[in-house]
Amino acid sequence: MNSSSLIRLGPLRLPPATAGTLCCLVSLLGYSMANACMRQLSGLQCVSSWAVCNKELITVVAVGPWLLWQAWRRRSGFPTGRPLAILIAVGLATELIGNMGVQWGYEIVGLAVMIPAYTGFMLVATTVLSGILLGERVSARNLAVVGLLIFAVGLLGVGAARAAPVAIANPPPSPTTIAAAIAAAGIAGIVFSLLGIAIRHCVRGTTSHSAVVVIITGMGVLTLGPLSFFNAGAAKLTATPWEQYTLMFAAGICNLIAFLALVRGLQLTTVLHVNTINAGQVAIAALAGVLFFGENCNRWLVLGVSLMIVGIFAFGGPVDREAIDAHV
Repeated sequence: MNSSSLIRLGPLRLPPATAGTLCCLVSLLGYSMANACMRQLSGLQCVSSWAVCNKELITVVAVGPWLLWQAWRRRSGFPTGRPLAILIAVGLATELIGNMGVQWGYEIVGLAVMIPAYTGFMLVATTVLSGILLGERVSARNLAVVGLLIFAVGLLGVGAARAAPVAIANPPPSPTTIAAAIAAAGIAGIVFSLLGIAIRHCVRGTTSHSAVVVIITGMGVLTLGPLSFFNAGAAKLTATPWEQYTLMFAAGICNLIAFLALVRGLQLTTVLHVNTINAGQVAIAALAGVLFFGENCNRWLVLGVSLMIVGIFAFGGPVDREAIDAHV
């Protein structure tokens, strides 16, 4: 590989596949820490829409001025037309359906179940949709693993139903509510899959990374902020303790770092490869949920999470360099 094909990543110059994988690992750690902060906010009974809104606000405040500066220099890379419409649509879906569904699910089944559930659905959806919408190749091995992930999600549902309610659920959730939380995870997984595909499609053109992150997170600020005041009222929101704002800030910083790394990774490698690495959140979430948040555990949950982890590590296999190079 000649030097012209290397990608600059900070002080490093790396092959596209290696640089993309490194970005994905940074994204994995960032999202895992953000998820832990958001789970803690659920335990503190924070208004879900307000928590998500403030988490996304960090990115808008941090990246927005840079985007305006670039626009003043006529180098913003801000999308127009169809790319802009796509990003607005997936941004609204991500915030109102994906993030809100996951945040609500934390209150019902906890971190150890919600993350594996939506991750499994995300990988299944990515397998199907990336091949249809982006033309990315899907191996027979990955198709076979889809069945294992679906089975694992079913075990997670059984385990969540049989476990004693998580500490934050009061009154205890009914089987119907638990099933609804698993369904919310499934829908969130599909939405997050579409988000990755949309970003991959847009950043392969002239749209800049900063424009993508501001548009997506900006949809959360513009919608969830007013929604919070409408549903909870100004008095309740202004009474939010600083402990919760600290967690929102921490989640926002981690989310910002993870999102920027994710967008860069999606520019350098395939959607399936990115989502496969990010699926490592499953193992982290399972351990954090049980060890740090006192979430309940039984053999069905252990088996479901274990099969999910096996399926995730079996999913991507070696990086398909030809597929990646064809999209760089």
